[in-house]
Amino acid sequence: MWDGAELWLRKAAGPLLLGLFVMALAVAREHWWLPLRVLVLLAGAAGVVACGAETWKLIRGRESTTTALDRLEAEAGAREDR
Repeated sequence: MWDGAELWLRKAAGPLLLGLFVMALAVAREHWWLPLRVLVLLAGAAGVVACGAETWKLIRGRESTTTALDRLEAEAGAREDR
């Protein structure tokens, strides 16, 4: 069970947190030019949608959670070796 939570944190939580941060930034900056605020807000919403899409892929994927985690760790190890 915890493997699934760890996999979600690694793959989907990043875009979610980044999207929420960017959306909060757009709302908090009242002195910004309005079209810029709207663009930043839409960029944040795109991050939240990316989190939803990644979550959907994880739920509907045919690969087991432990296999997906092993693959992610192998990819991270290969990047560190370079």
